[in-house]
Amino acid sequence: MELHQLEYVLAVAQYQSFTRAAEEINISQSSLSQQINKLENELGIKLFERTTRNVHLTPAGDEFVLHAKRIMAEISAAKRTIQEYLSIERGNINLGVFPVIGHFQLTSLLASFHNNFPRVKLHLTEAECEILLNLLKESKIDAALLSEMDSDSFITYHRLINDEIVLVTSNLHPLATHQTIDLRELSKEKFIIVPPTSGLYKNFAGACRKAGFEPEVLYHCTQVTTTLGLVRENLGVAVLSSQVAMKYLHLGLSIIRLIPTVPRRISLAVPKNAQLSPTLKVFIKFTQQWANLKSSEKLATAAKIV
Repeated sequence: MELHQLEYVLAVAQYQSFTRAAEEINISQSSLSQQINKLENELGIKLFERTTRNVHLTPAGDEFVLHAKRIMAEISAAKRTIQEYLSIERGNINLGVFPVIGHFQLTSLLASFHNNFPRVKLHLTEAECEILLNLLKESKIDAALLSEMDSDSFITYHRLINDEIVLVTSNLHPLATHQTIDLRELSKEKFIIVPPTSGLYKNFAGACRKAGFEPEVLYHCTQVTTTLGLVRENLGVAVLSSQVAMKYLHLGLSIIRLIPTVPRRISLAVPKNAQLSPTLKVFIKFTQQWANLKSSEKLATAAKIV
């Protein structure tokens, strides 16, 4: 059995005519008939009933066509996949990134992609999450690494990291000895927090509103070190992603989990229903594989600790 024979069977089944099928696939009718006969002899069963007026599939032919269609579809998909990899040799991706990607090892993701696809040009635009989403909707960037905010009918999120927001205080703060705290108990606190265009701010402020209050902001800071320096001076409290906060434990700060948990989801965002370039499709696949690998590594580490 050969692939071109499957193509011939599908053509005859579609047009119910050897003459029309031969014309469509650009071979002689005698060659087409010869190949179909050869296949039927190999299979030991007739695929077509032939009359002087028309051609139609036998019951066995009906079953065979179903499998032939699946095989040809898989071959087409395989060819498209290879073409995607071949076409990214000189591809470009305009990628938006939010400011703290290094704290989530996303710089490692970008380095790994570069090492695997050195000819792809990644053009980075750093901005807060809300700004990145607007750039994405305006087609000024192709994709963005950011914190998910509200659901958006124009955006598809490919989840990479699941995290949570935690409270950070100085060791002198009255809450410093708590392991957890109810979000409602923070209604009187003064916050040193990222700008309103940040995904972290929107995640946290939305959770506060559900708890019945608006967070009182003392300062907006874009730099984590500035934020934590002010917190250590006991001017106010901060909220950060837990993976970010854990990197600054050496500063003598307290990290407190929030009840209920306020999720912080880091994703690759791309426009929904857009015609994605082959290069971008490969980048999406690569990020998902990277995320799965990191998740497996964390599970393996946790198992060793247990």
